[in-house]
Amino acid sequence: MLVLANVLWSLNYATTKYAFERWNPLAFSGLRFALAGIGMALIVGVRERGLGVARRDVPLVILAGATGIFLNQLTFNYALDYTAAANVALILGAAPAFTAAFSVALGHERVRPVHWVALGVSLAGVALVVQGGAGVEGFSLKGDVLAIGAALTWAAYSVMMRPLFGKYSAMRLSTLMIIVGAVLMAPISIHQLGQQDFGDLGALRWGALLYSTIFPLIVTNVLYFTALPRVGAARATLFMYLQPFLGALFAALLLGEQIGAVQIAGGAVIVGGVALGRTASARRSREPTILDLEPPAEPS
Repeated sequence: MLVLANVLWSLNYATTKYAFERWNPLAFSGLRFALAGIGMALIVGVRERGLGVARRDVPLVILAGATGIFLNQLTFNYALDYTAAANVALILGAAPAFTAAFSVALGHERVRPVHWVALGVSLAGVALVVQGGAGVEGFSLKGDVLAIGAALTWAAYSVMMRPLFGKYSAMRLSTLMIIVGAVLMAPISIHQLGQQDFGDLGALRWGALLYSTIFPLIVTNVLYFTALPRVGAARATLFMYLQPFLGALFAALLLGEQIGAVQIAGGAVIVGGVALGRTASARRSREPTILDLEPPAEPS
């Protein structure tokens, strides 16, 4: 289940990049999240008989949704619109390293030199990915900067979610985040939907919307959160290291994007930095770390 979930998340980079050849980015994203929110609400409503949270937690739920869905979608979608899907997939591999840095800054984890080394290694990997893509067709520095923004917003979102994990199921929280994000995106999504040429989309790009709605947002959440209690958070996190490379591989196979050796090396360095930080945290404590507790690593 974990392998399949990460394959489905990874495929979404190429699928979304392909869709943006005809779809307006926020029209695509707004419609996608609105449909997914309805689907997830039905699933969680049946499984848990409600989506409610305590009144004192509502502001944090809204803030997390605004950061991890609304702002993340703005940066993620336009990163894919401007630059290669492979670069976006590789750069977003650094999100767990940024998560650890934010967690340390907020006092959730003790500051240790190895955390800063791990962050530095991951940042060096990001620099390699950006540099390696500089000579590749479809590369855009603006897009890569937006991809870094997507990684940062996802990291901030992961830290914000930490106090909520002990109170509510991960499925309920994921559903609430999707709904909050869909509501916040609605005003600008409606504007772009009004400008969308639906007659020019064709069956494949409608299929891309359906895939991005059903599989990376709904099916993967069911798979991931079903598998999580069976294998444990730490082992589940390890499977997410597949995403940067699978995302780049699918972009090469399906979109014909060129991936240079420097980009692949950068992706490997990013994953190495994340693994270093997670291993150091795991050695210090048997309790799950922020890297183990963060939401699934699809930038939604």
